[in-house]
Amino acid sequence: MDTNQYMEMFLEESREHLQSLNDGLLALENDPEEVSVVNDIFRNAHTIKGMSATMGFTKIAELTHDMENVFDLLRKEQMKVNDDIMDTLFKTIDSLEQMIESVGAGGPEDVVDITSFASKLSALASGKSISEAEPAPAAAAPAPAAPAATSIEYSDTDKDVISEAANSGMRVYHIKVTLSSSCVLKSARSYMVMNALDQLGEVVKSVPSAEDLEQEKFENSFDVVVVTDAEMKAVEEAMLAISEVDSADITDAAEEIKASEAAPAAAPAAEAAPAAEAAAPAANVPVPAAPAAPAAKPVAAPPAKKPAADAKKLKSGQSVRVDIEKLDTLMNLMGELVINKVRLEQIGTTHRLTELTETLEQMDRVTTDLQTVVMKVRMVPVGQVFNRFPRMVRDLAKELGKELNLTIEGEETELDRTVIDEIGDPIMHLLRNSLDHGLEHPDDREAKGKPRIGEVGLIARHEGNNVVIMVTDDGKGIDADVIRRKAVEKGMISEDEANSLDDADAVRLIFLPGFSTAEKITDVSGRGVGMDVVRSKIETLGGHVDVETKIDEGSVFKIKLPLTLAIIQALLVKVQEEMYAIPLGSIDSTINITQEDIKTVRNKEVIVLRGQIIPIIRLGDMLNVPRVHETDSDDIFVVVVHIGERKAGIVVDNLIGQQEIVIKTLGKLLAGLKVISGATVLGDGRVAMILDVSALM
Repeated sequence: MDTNQYMEMFLEESREHLQSLNDGLLALENDPEEVSVVNDIFRNAHTIKGMSATMGFTKIAELTHDMENVFDLLRKEQMKVNDDIMDTLFKTIDSLEQMIESVGAGGPEDVVDITSFASKLSALASGKSISEAEPAPAAAAPAPAAPAATSIEYSDTDKDVISEAANSGMRVYHIKVTLSSSCVLKSARSYMVMNALDQLGEVVKSVPSAEDLEQEKFENSFDVVVVTDAEMKAVEEAMLAISEVDSADITDAAEEIKASEAAPAAAPAAEAAPAAEAAAPAANVPVPAAPAAPAAKPVAAPPAKKPAADAKKLKSGQSVRVDIEKLDTLMNLMGELVINKVRLEQIGTTHRLTELTETLEQMDRVTTDLQTVVMKVRMVPVGQVFNRFPRMVRDLAKELGKELNLTIEGEETELDRTVIDEIGDPIMHLLRNSLDHGLEHPDDREAKGKPRIGEVGLIARHEGNNVVIMVTDDGKGIDADVIRRKAVEKGMISEDEANSLDDADAVRLIFLPGFSTAEKITDVSGRGVGMDVVRSKIETLGGHVDVETKIDEGSVFKIKLPLTLAIIQALLVKVQEEMYAIPLGSIDSTINITQEDIKTVRNKEVIVLRGQIIPIIRLGDMLNVPRVHETDSDDIFVVVVHIGERKAGIVVDNLIGQQEIVIKTLGKLLAGLKVISGATVLGDGRVAMILDVSALM
């Protein structure tokens, strides 16, 4: 069986089921009495087992099978949840994740020694190490199946189908497949049998049904009726070629029907064995609560992840997985279309072609709608990033000996896929910081009159054309005086500079490279590589990170990100003969001033705008643009930009106007330019650099 074509599907769905396992175990740990959640947990483990067995990853399947036995006892309430059980299950899931990622990278599946986990899970399932865990009779190893009768009951419809097939020259075989008594992955083997028979002909009947086979609702044998033009020997060889198939007894179904009609008195005896077999429960692996689709391939099992509360439920077949590279190509083509549309608009305006202008107005509406659709296709909910953090927070809280309640809001808020892929690490840094530096130990909180259980929030919401993600805590806050002192000690700023900073700016010093207030280095924090990494990563995404804090009330870290990084609105400006683009989302206003309006404060040029002192940046000087000619006008054009609460005025020679631009990366050669975030192709074919406002300030 060629499994390469299924590998990507296997990896993606396995990750989804592992995430659902994590979510389910966290819910169970929070409410051990809510045993109903174990049904969902069991289904996810069962699906991973089936998929991995089908793909030939026996180690993953065996470990999942051992874990499944423990879930079975939990859901039957024959075992009580405790810390030992939860820790073992969480560590097992971590090991499964490592094994799956290893095979995904082309490596072996045995990157983790599963012996200890397997023995621990077996001990839990048999009650050897947990006093509350009594081995359930159903969890015992399956006994070899008793031989079943060679006949099955045929309905009138079955008889008509078999008779018609026989009359048309086809062979109809009744095959009794018996699996090895040591086989623990019976559903996978039955799937492989069905798959092999589908290659030879058409399966018209199975006892038990296809659903029951997939759910392991059978002992060690099952019956199949197949219509084929293959010889009996070829069918038998195909069956015995499958691992763990002990025997395949093949008889002519048409002859069986004739014999049963000739001796009706024998029919009840012929019915007994298969009826008992169909009714027998699985010995080692219980049946999931929800039946699977008939004859479904395990690798294509639907994800069991719970949707967001207000997400629309999709019917089967109404969604499709698309490779991100295809979406990137679609976005690039959309970008080229926008560039050519702008070029045509310029031609129409220059040559005063009325018909072209009218046509372009319609084209503009179509391209705008198309762009919106392409953007929406690329959007994914931030919940895909958020769902990995509850488990991390749980483990870290136990390690630090802290108690907390994690609240997640706005999981359905959508962001561009390219942004989603990059924000996981910054958010993880902020959460670890809140848990380690922000939240106090329960005893300390109690001494301050706070609840022992701290509150940590992870919130996402839309603000205009941006998405804001906030990490909040109700901990001790950040002391601005401590930050000033540490910054001076590390030689980052002088004492005079520290004293001149207000509290808000002093706290922002934590984003400087190498800054840390930790008294001792731990695995959690204190190496000074957290906050500066957060800031640089967010700024490369065209976003901004800021912090608000109050002593003993807590802190709020706010990340502001653009909805997309592909096509944006920008203001085109001119410096001498050079054209530059400033993202519209960073612009506060544009003003005209004279030289007299510019003042000097501490050797820096500033202007006063609505009572606020704003520093001036002369773009030509900063970028070393050659001064070819002097401007005749006394007016000075200033673009007032902002990053968070900070503002600055960028002095340019001329304002060209607002335009939709397609962001292009500069490539490796120019990747080190700090004040340039990318480039765009203008309507006349010229290239304009896109300014990185945060780097300018």
